[in-house]
Amino acid sequence: MGFFKRFFKKVETVNKREAAISDLDSEFYLGTSAEDASNFWIETAQNIIVNSVKATNNTVERAFVLVNMGEEPSFDIFYQIDGSLVMWNQLENPNITEKIQTELLPQASHVAAAVNGEFAQAKHPKIAFAELQFEWATGAWFSHVIWEDNDNAKQVKEEVLSKWFNILSEEIKTKTLDSDTKLSWYP
Repeated sequence: MGFFKRFFKKVETVNKREAAISDLDSEFYLGTSAEDASNFWIETAQNIIVNSVKATNNTVERAFVLVNMGEEPSFDIFYQIDGSLVMWNQLENPNITEKIQTELLPQASHVAAAVNGEFAQAKHPKIAFAELQFEWATGAWFSHVIWEDNDNAKQVKEEVLSKWFNILSEEIKTKTLDSDTKLSWYP
């Protein structure tokens, strides 16, 4: 929660006589909390997945993004189209692939720096990888985070991407497009 939001929430509790005026002092800090960092990540993740879908002119059934926030940040984007998974660079429309390549993919390093900067300021482990899913029919989206202090964070990005892609390739065969449930993650 940001400074002003946090402060005015405390003012409300004081006004309701649920807290003493002296309690306002506890809200005079500008640092980022783990909750603030997490909220920032959620907002950012939602923007990534929404923009990944918008880049295709909303022509996909599902969208998936592997966000690598390690030493070489990247977005690996793939989609479900007509019941099959395809990587972004295999899409048939060159305007869409150019938009993804020039507008979305270059944002990865900025996203990693901003998000993990928030977690570092909150003295919370940073994100190593995140997996995002979006289902067009329901508008549902899901996020899975692998933190840097998790053993799975040491995996090579290509392995995470390949195994997640393969798992999903099988799973989409049995999940309806309006399931409103997350598909599997890897790891």
